[in-house]
Amino acid sequence: MKTLPWISVTLLMIVCVIVWFRPHEQPPAEIRIETKIKTVVKVETLYISSPMAPLLTIWLTDTIHIGDTVVHREQTYYKDSLYQLWVSGYRPRLDSLHIFPRTVYQTVTNDVYHIVKPKKKRWGFGVQAGYGYPSGWYIGIGGNYNLWQW
Repeated sequence: MKTLPWISVTLLMIVCVIVWFRPHEQPPAEIRIETKIKTVVKVETLYISSPMAPLLTIWLTDTIHIGDTVVHREQTYYKDSLYQLWVSGYRPRLDSLHIFPRTVYQTVTNDVYHIVKPKKKRWGFGVQAGYGYPSGWYIGIGGNYNLWQW
């Protein structure tokens, strides 16, 4: 029965020595990437002069009587990928068309890399040797707190 504590203490010492001499690798530093994006909204002016009408609608029922003259009212439809326009009246004609589309430009100005190093542990648990005041030298197991680190 007296050998069991000595066997457990010996095994504990062997485990502590193995843990002490194993290679300690620091975990890799974490790299955080911060991307800054600059957004610029520009309003451009497009000038389109006299587009050709793809669709011409003549309303025969909408007439204006001026004496013995009949004036037909027309409606013209202009369409493109940037605009849609209806013009109506007597011989309608589009002189010019101004379009103000908004264009959004996003520019990645820079990438900032922040290297975050993990903190070292301050608290520990392990085998200790030291000197106790009333009883003298001792070897034992205990916990510790590191005040200075290098």
